[in-house]
Amino acid sequence: METKSFNTTIAEKIISVLIMPACFLYASMMFEDDRTWHIMFGIFTLIVIVMTEAMFWTRKRTFESWAMLVMTIAGGVCVCFEIGAVWDDFTTAFFTHLFAVYYILVRSDRLAEGETSHMMVWDGITGFCVMPFKNWPLDVRTIVSIFRTKKDSKTKKTVPIVILASVIGIILFFIAIGYLRNADDRYDDLMGVILDYLKIDWDIDLIPKLFIMAFVGTWLYGLLGGCFRETKEQVSHRGDNIKWFIGKLKKVPGLVWVIFIGLFSAFYAIFFFMQGSYLFGAFRMALPEEFTYSEYARKGFGEMCGVMVVNFILLWLSTRTSETKPVAVKVACTFLNIESMLFALIAFLKIFMYIQAYGFTPLRFQSIWAAAVLFFACICVSVSMFSGKKTAKIWFYVSAASLAGLCFV
Repeated sequence: METKSFNTTIAEKIISVLIMPACFLYASMMFEDDRTWHIMFGIFTLIVIVMTEAMFWTRKRTFESWAMLVMTIAGGVCVCFEIGAVWDDFTTAFFTHLFAVYYILVRSDRLAEGETSHMMVWDGITGFCVMPFKNWPLDVRTIVSIFRTKKDSKTKKTVPIVILASVIGIILFFIAIGYLRNADDRYDDLMGVILDYLKIDWDIDLIPKLFIMAFVGTWLYGLLGGCFRETKEQVSHRGDNIKWFIGKLKKVPGLVWVIFIGLFSAFYAIFFFMQGSYLFGAFRMALPEEFTYSEYARKGFGEMCGVMVVNFILLWLSTRTSETKPVAVKVACTFLNIESMLFALIAFLKIFMYIQAYGFTPLRFQSIWAAAVLFFACICVSVSMFSGKKTAKIWFYVSAASLAGLCFV
């Protein structure tokens, strides 16, 4: 049985060769001091962008691809030049990884629904896990394809000759450089500096660097090459399978979710009642006597944000797995979402009082951003429930853009 030939483009071949040296830079970054790794990270970010653009330059560019490109560049610049105080350099580098992977998916037009949607979590899983590991040996196959030619091709006989000629040329080059270094001391010093810079230190760190290089290079090319080779229909099909599976779960009677949501809402109401004077002091900008501004702002902030995340999961499950969507389910979800908005608003105002008293700090910036993003998520959920409009894309880009903007603060 004849197997289908593995054909590669020029861009694939070039990137498959260059990606490993680029990823050696990434691996070396982990063993360098502060200033050096910052610069290396900026250079590597630029290399990833160039490789992505080279791979997908024929594909139609969308507004989303421009937006994610700007955010990726912003993260790389902030790390490279150590800009910003709100997020530390490692956190900004982490965010830049997220931006870069999503940028590759958007630039290659390989999102599950063709654009950012409620499937964004699945798109993230696709970018970080499915696409790279599904195409794990792709870089090796691409490199091998460079030297593989058809049986009737005249170039097959020339490949060994080209390799032999290249080896001879390199040997002669170093011999000539050696003669010139002996002929002039200043030239010898210059070449010594250059060769010392290019020299690989065969130290104890080399082995882990090579392992990291191999893993990151194979993973990154799996993502790039996978997005290039897989069709939009294949990516959409996987997304449809996830939606089909979720659809199969639509067997939970609406009354069950009404009871659960009602139980959550009742306990939240009791909490608000018992802690009313303490919690709602934020609305009156009044500090409880037994607290300092710091204690009042921090007390329960993380817990309230955590409760909101739980509420979003509950809302998502109830709307996706309910067998029917009676008015009672919609009313229960609306009431729960209002309570979530109340949690976010209280958390926001408590931090705002703290900032009014003592000014901004990086941690306070982060806290007020998190509360604002969660509050905006509640608004988007409300709009989606009552109008049926898709608001996940709006929430994602407002949150991501504000996050990238804070990198410069």
